[in-house]
Amino acid sequence: MNNTYKKIVAKYTLWLGVFFLLLILGRLFYLQVIRHSYYDFMADSIRSRIIPTIAPRGMIYDRYGIVLAESKLIYSLDVLPYQIKNQQYVVNFLRRIKIDTSTLERRLNSKSYLPYELLSVKRVLEPWQIAYIEENKQDLEGVVISTRIVRHYPHNNEAAHVLGYVGQIGSSELSKLRNYGYQMGDIIGLAGVERYYDSYLRGVDGGQPLEVDTHGNPVRNLRTLEPVPGHDVYLTIDFALQQAASRALGDRKGAIVIINPDTGEVLTMVSRPDYNPNYFTDFLSESEWQELRAKDHPLYNRALGAYPPGSIFKIVTMLATLEDKIDTAKTFICNGYVTVNGRRFDCWLGGGHGVQNLLKGFVNSCNVVFYNLGLLLTPQKIADAAAAFGLGVATNIDLPFENNGFIPTDRWKKRRYGQEWFPGDSLNMAIGQGYLLVTPLQMSLLSASLANNQNRLFKPYLLNKIVSLEGKTVIQNKPEVVNELPFEQKNIDLVRKLMREVVDGGTGGNSRIPGLVIRGKTGTAENLRKDHAWFVSYGPYEKPELAMAIFVEEGGFGGTVAAGISREIYAWYDKRAKEAR
Repeated sequence: MNNTYKKIVAKYTLWLGVFFLLLILGRLFYLQVIRHSYYDFMADSIRSRIIPTIAPRGMIYDRYGIVLAESKLIYSLDVLPYQIKNQQYVVNFLRRIKIDTSTLERRLNSKSYLPYELLSVKRVLEPWQIAYIEENKQDLEGVVISTRIVRHYPHNNEAAHVLGYVGQIGSSELSKLRNYGYQMGDIIGLAGVERYYDSYLRGVDGGQPLEVDTHGNPVRNLRTLEPVPGHDVYLTIDFALQQAASRALGDRKGAIVIINPDTGEVLTMVSRPDYNPNYFTDFLSESEWQELRAKDHPLYNRALGAYPPGSIFKIVTMLATLEDKIDTAKTFICNGYVTVNGRRFDCWLGGGHGVQNLLKGFVNSCNVVFYNLGLLLTPQKIADAAAAFGLGVATNIDLPFENNGFIPTDRWKKRRYGQEWFPGDSLNMAIGQGYLLVTPLQMSLLSASLANNQNRLFKPYLLNKIVSLEGKTVIQNKPEVVNELPFEQKNIDLVRKLMREVVDGGTGGNSRIPGLVIRGKTGTAENLRKDHAWFVSYGPYEKPELAMAIFVEEGGFGGTVAAGISREIYAWYDKRAKEAR
């Protein structure tokens, strides 16, 4: 019995041993064959470290090759802890050349670093400090003068809202972009063109690989990975015109957008208050932070913001009126106001305009005339005319954070508020008030579509082309028509004629320049504190070269402020054109 039992035990022990042997062999096969590439990668990552070298971002130019953004080389001071032999000597030396070592000492004493890690001591060295360190470098083992690439905007605040700025990638952006090769610590575009075209501008980072031992101590340098600079971006911006528009707007809050009416190219985009994008290439100083705080939302691009249009919207109402076959000879009496359902609606001219037909009402921007037109038209007809110009939807310009604006309808109000459309809503809509919101960019495109002979609404764009490091054109942008104005040609021609009369003898007289052909429409939009000033126009010749929208936040009367700004811009443009001949 005992022998039988022993044989059974021996048999099962043998099979159990075979089983475990096969299990071990299988595991070895899995680790060494099937998972070989994975563990080989892990081993390499453990025994090597990379000191990154940031790739220079591509240059940004205006349409004529003026540099708007570049990568600038600066010299900074770093320390490699594992190479330091006499810590106190190094610290005392750095103090003598006026370099703060408090943070460095704290980290060295607490050992809060990796052996191969570069510890930053001073971000930008003065030339005399560099010379002094170089003269004594034989006694300063572990002290490293590093070159660092930072983004630089040579014109400071100019075109800041177009260009944007760069900074370290945040956790929210990283979660979206990790699959596209972005990593924590990467420098990316955070606003403007820098953000929109970041994947082309950013390049490919390089680095200096180090082989380390099991404790992380460097053993030897491996082959350097050279960084690959990003592509260069050429914009449609005319920088000299941009500067002229900036001077004309001055310190006023607002925006100016100037479009090439035949292509949709954005020639100028100004927004005030503005900021210096160089502030964001490194840590903000206290003085820089206080400067930004003192301004009213300086990072907000007002050219893409939404505001009530006021009387510049009367262009839309007039075209809806003409398309509806309302007789232009029809007259109305303006005594300075109308009363509808017991509510008073004022004209901007307190004493009234007297007897006005539709045409005079447009030239004089008479609210009473347009109040009556609002009652004659349905809100949908006005909304349809607005939609033809692309109002109420984003233009899809190649910039982030664009506002849609808003065009209301009776159906929208019923859904949103559960209310009927009241006559007062029609009066407000007809003069560009109420629920209406437009952007300066949208209104510049409206002006451009009236300026070109094809009656075309173009998609606006800032990118001219993208060029690789080898000089090859990667992307060449082209004009894109998004709509053909659906209005009868005679109605468009009449509105163009009336816009000329607005400048020559109406509310836009402050934009008039003898010898130049300018067509425009003024607007004063009601606001809680002070009215906004608008002026949309095109010119300065019979064949228009510029279409613009000028918006001055809380600027008062459009015919005074905004129209006067346009006169300065047109005069500068004409002077430059004559000098170039």
